[in-house]
Amino acid sequence: AKHSGGVSSAAPTGDTCVSRIDAIAALSAARGRRDIFIAATGKTGRELYEAGDAPGNLYMVGSMGCAGQIALGLAMSRPEARVIALDGDGAVLMRAGSLATNGWYSPPNMLHILFDNESHDSTGGQFTVSPGVDFVSAASAFGYKRSLRARSAGELVEMFNDWKKTGGLTFIHIKVSPSPAEAPGRPKIKPFEVKDRLMKHIEELIKGASDD
Repeated sequence: AKHSGGVSSAAPTGDTCVSRIDAIAALSAARGRRDIFIAATGKTGRELYEAGDAPGNLYMVGSMGCAGQIALGLAMSRPEARVIALDGDGAVLMRAGSLATNGWYSPPNMLHILFDNESHDSTGGQFTVSPGVDFVSAASAFGYKRSLRARSAGELVEMFNDWKKTGGLTFIHIKVSPSPAEAPGRPKIKPFEVKDRLMKHIEELIKGASDD
């Protein structure tokens, strides 16, 4: 594979889109207890809940574009955790300047995954301008140590596993298809319960209850 470092920014072809929930499910199956998933508000969080609810998940609510900032703060304050932001193209475009902040602080235990379906999927499927944006090159220019493009759920998991071994602030872009009409509903766990559960999980990591 040619994604061990640097920038991999060849444009994807139209037949490479995958289901976001399938990609999220594949990531969930490959995670360890040290892996904290911060899911962007909307359908990304709903699909993470459906694919693999876990104590190490945080489902963002009403905070579009902030998944990367929450991940940055958590990664910097809790180096024993591996923090993964599951983001969307509309959200990243809304707060594109945050990529520069991430690159400046560059926590080695942060991974930023962008699921790009070229739409605001959670608010009616309105188009975004993401087809005209090279997110991979942008993340590299903003200071991410590695900036990659995945073309399948399997390749995404391979990159995820590589990052867990090597570390370094990493950005992965993957094209996904819009969610079907029967997309999962909202998580059945209340936001404050998600927060409390995550805090308890992090406390266990600090105490060394898990090292995987």
